[in-house]
Amino acid sequence: MNGLIPAFTWLRGYERAWLKYDVVAGMTLAAYLLPSGIADASLANLPPQAGLYACLFSGMIFWLFCSSRHTAVTVTSAISLLVGATLGEFAGGDAARFGALAAGTALLVGLIALAAWLARAGSIVNFISESVMVGFKCGVALFLASTQLPKLFGFKGGHGSFWERAGDFISHLNETNAASLGLGLATLGLLMLGKVLLKNRPVALFAVIGSIVAAACTDLEVRGVKLLGDVPEGLPAIGLPGIHWSDLNELLPLALACFLIGAVETAAISRMFTAKHGGRLNANQEFLALAGANLAAALGRGFPVSGGMSQSLVNESSGARTPLSGAVLRCSCWSSSCFSPACCAIFRNRCWQPSCWQP
Repeated sequence: MNGLIPAFTWLRGYERAWLKYDVVAGMTLAAYLLPSGIADASLANLPPQAGLYACLFSGMIFWLFCSSRHTAVTVTSAISLLVGATLGEFAGGDAARFGALAAGTALLVGLIALAAWLARAGSIVNFISESVMVGFKCGVALFLASTQLPKLFGFKGGHGSFWERAGDFISHLNETNAASLGLGLATLGLLMLGKVLLKNRPVALFAVIGSIVAAACTDLEVRGVKLLGDVPEGLPAIGLPGIHWSDLNELLPLALACFLIGAVETAAISRMFTAKHGGRLNANQEFLALAGANLAAALGRGFPVSGGMSQSLVNESSGARTPLSGAVLRCSCWSSSCFSPACCAIFRNRCWQPSCWQP
């Protein structure tokens, strides 16, 4: 059992002095994941709470099974964009079905990861070269730009391939909303400055708070800037996603792609931390951790997750000593007001209470 669940091993040797570091790291990571989870849900064409649910439920399982002491599981831009670009055709414009299909994809990813763990297929991550991953990430970046630039300029984007989206964007530049573009450029400037001056700190959180204050003080909605709107209160009903058996065959190629991306990214992160802090990477164990995390995300109405590079670096730089920082993050969210009406009011721009942002 100790080999199956590494947490049973390192918890026995856990030192009391480590707890304060893990608590601080967990709280810092929570502050970072809140805005990034909302943003990645948008990339997946899902409501903002789906990103929060995915991060919350997956993390409550991942820390038990992962072999790396610093890797943080989360929704990522690459997988989110893949989900958003693929499921639209299957859902047929039905938002509820889209969410169910996204959760069903996470369920399949979890089952594939579980099968890979049972087959001890950890070595497959070594057959995907760095050049392939670089090419994939470049493609993701270009497609990401074609989907997000229209939002930055304040008008609705097009559909189709990268070239179709890019052409549609250029042809509608005359519809640019000055308020939307100004706020977006200011936020991007803050994020870029934070990368230089405040490395591995939750600068995105400050950007979100600043945008909320700007929306409350300047009536941005009246100026044509689309706001987030209502976020449902409380936690979702736990259960299997409402999809049909026939949907699984349609979702399988997407689930395989999400699994490969997640497996390679998670292994790369774990390998980096192993080289830096010592220890031994167990790729098979990471498959089991991914399986549990994605199955939990599916049951919690989320979508596929994997290890996140920037989130893991925040976790490490914040002083995390063990994977317990991930448990601190999620358990804090259970007991906090992050899903209460007061905190949801932040997103509706009816109030700004800093205490709501404390995990």
